[in-house]
Amino acid sequence: MKNFLNKDFLLQTETAQTLFHKYAENEPIFDFHNHLSAQEIYEDKSLGNLANAWLDHDHYKWRAMRAAGVPEELITGHLNKDGSVKNEYCCSEFSDGKLDSERSERNYDRYLAFVRTLQGCIGNPLYHWSHLELQRYFGITEPLTEKNAKEVWDKCNQLLAKKEFAPRGLLTMLKVKALCTTDDPVDSLEWHKKLAAEWNDVEVRPSFRPDLAINAEVKGFDSYIAKLIKVSGVEIKTVKDLVKALANRIDYFKACGCLVSDHSLENDFYLPAKEEDVEYIFQKAWMGKNLSHDEICEYKTYILTELGKLYREKGLVMQIHIGALRDNSTRLLAEKGKNIGLDSLQDFNFAPQIGGLLNKIDSTGGLPKVILYNLNPKDNEALATMASNYNSVSEPNEGRGLARVQFGPAWWFNDHKDGIEEQIRVYARTSVLGGYVGMLTDSRSFLSYPRHEYFRRILCNFIGNLVENGEFPCDENLLGEMVKNISYKNSIEFFKI
Repeated sequence: MKNFLNKDFLLQTETAQTLFHKYAENEPIFDFHNHLSAQEIYEDKSLGNLANAWLDHDHYKWRAMRAAGVPEELITGHLNKDGSVKNEYCCSEFSDGKLDSERSERNYDRYLAFVRTLQGCIGNPLYHWSHLELQRYFGITEPLTEKNAKEVWDKCNQLLAKKEFAPRGLLTMLKVKALCTTDDPVDSLEWHKKLAAEWNDVEVRPSFRPDLAINAEVKGFDSYIAKLIKVSGVEIKTVKDLVKALANRIDYFKACGCLVSDHSLENDFYLPAKEEDVEYIFQKAWMGKNLSHDEICEYKTYILTELGKLYREKGLVMQIHIGALRDNSTRLLAEKGKNIGLDSLQDFNFAPQIGGLLNKIDSTGGLPKVILYNLNPKDNEALATMASNYNSVSEPNEGRGLARVQFGPAWWFNDHKDGIEEQIRVYARTSVLGGYVGMLTDSRSFLSYPRHEYFRRILCNFIGNLVENGEFPCDENLLGEMVKNISYKNSIEFFKI
């Protein structure tokens, strides 16, 4: 037990230990992609008990619990179909300072079901993440088991009731300096503006995620365009008008601190077409008619290209996430709604498409800064080498040692020890690792920030092993600066915080 998650966890060499403890461990965090709620940060209410804090929004844990045969009522039974939390399970149980025993018992049952699941998660990153969270936030160093579950529950709940364990306190506790949420173009950003006006400890910035404007094949596209007309003030009659409306919203987002856009590409997305053909497709989609495969691709190509040019013009980084196969269980989707852990890896071959899209944006106005993420690990090499095709610096002092197009950090089903190691390895052999922008959480949980430490330990161990094997000089100053840059400074420079 004495070696489990000790101070040198994952650090196999003396070099790795020096690099982590001296250079990486105390660097701040810039989390440039997550799904936290700006409203929850602003309201800064108690997260409730450990079941609420751990299980209310974490689909990683839900998937593991399903795999362990836990009844759905103990997993997502607390959710309404729209994703909101039912009152009988949420932290409203702390009303008037008295714990409702029945609700507490239900939450404890959920927590205990997860504890039983976690005991069997050897090799699963959940085991490491959960114990890092217990250590870093709550000071609990012993492994969590059924035997000590009640003791851990009581201690964590006592701390979670304190003001410093509400969302803002949890963010500052782990030295989060800035984070970017994920937001739709029609969002008012009310909570971001309130936070900017009233709280300066952490910069909470929006991200521009226009998936609903790009996915013209999805039911409700017409009603979404109506919302966009209302918030942008642009009378949309043509596809060019749509681009104008999106440009209007980009300006609004930038005024609210936005640095980055985000796109999820889950199926074929690239097929060039004439503008008049795209106009016909747009009108057809707006009338609610079904689109063919080619029409969907032609429309997406046009909008993504126009957005890419806007991002370059207005200084936003363009994030592209590729390869999720979403909502596979239609039964659970109908019962519980989206984002409950029903997704897996898509396996379509997209290298010619992403190459075509990047080339089209580059040749018609210049690429913005881009981060490319793949969900299927088979695409690591393809995406990493594709990113390197577009790193020619066209403006003085533009580069400063950072690749303009980045092969993004290990994402979602890849952000475990093996996946992070492989992503770093592929980045290192296809580009310049010293210019890598580092890690993010991609999380809906306020307790997820030890994942940055997890990444930094793996990074230092990777570099340490190369040094100890005689594959790179043991220049502590150079390596230490590189580790500090990848941990924090490169992302600040890349996004121009």
